[in-house]
Parts: sequence; C-alpha cells; structure tokens
Amino acid sequence: MKLRNIFVVGDSLFAETLVEVLGRSENVTVIGTAPTPELALPLLESHFPDAVIVAVADENVKATFAPILIANPNLPIIHTDINTNQVQVITNQSIDAHINDLLAAIASLPDREAGSGDED
Repeated sequence: MKLRNIFVVGDSLFAETLVEVLGRSENVTVIGTAPTPELALPLLESHFPDAVIVAVADENVKATFAPILIANPNLPIIHTDINTNQVQVITNQSIDAHINDLLAAIASLPDREAGSGDED
C-alpha cells in the first residue's frame, strides 16, 4: 500500500486518539494537525496532504468544509463521526461531462431505504 500523508483537523480527545492510532500505521504519516478547519487552511498551503481527516463532533461541521474544498479542490476530506461510527469522503473535483454522463450517474445511484435521508 502507498504511503499517504494525512492532515487531521479536530480538538477533541477523539482527534488526538485518531492521530495516535494513525501514527502507528505503516502506510500513514500524520503531517500536521489543527483544531479547526479555519486554522487548518493556511497550514494546508504548506503541508500538501493526500487527504484531510476532520474529526469534529459538531453537527454543523459540514458547513466548514467549503473553505477547504474551495482552496483545495482536489483534496479529499474524510469526515469521521464517533457518534455514528461513519466515515464520509467529501470531494470537490470537477470533470468535463455531458448530459448523458449526468443521466448515467443518476442511473447508477444506489436505491435509498425509506427514512434514510434528510427528510424534513
């Protein structure tokens, strides 16, 4: 497996533990940390990670991804949630596409279970 350089964002015990666990992996190097996405922005300009892991328990943290994605459009963000044991990969990559590509992407979406979305 290829060595991956990871930057971790978070100020919780979960984030600290995550840095420690990742540090023991042969395939991962934690090249930097920041307590918030806002403080991570200037550091990301000089660290060049393969991905950013956001380990923040705040429900509104997804809104803070935008500045990182805009400044680093090809940088994957991995959001970890200790409360749900889920990992979400967020990207902002653009590709040239035509309507047929959009229709094919829509057709390939997995079926959603009732009650699994963000219903109002």
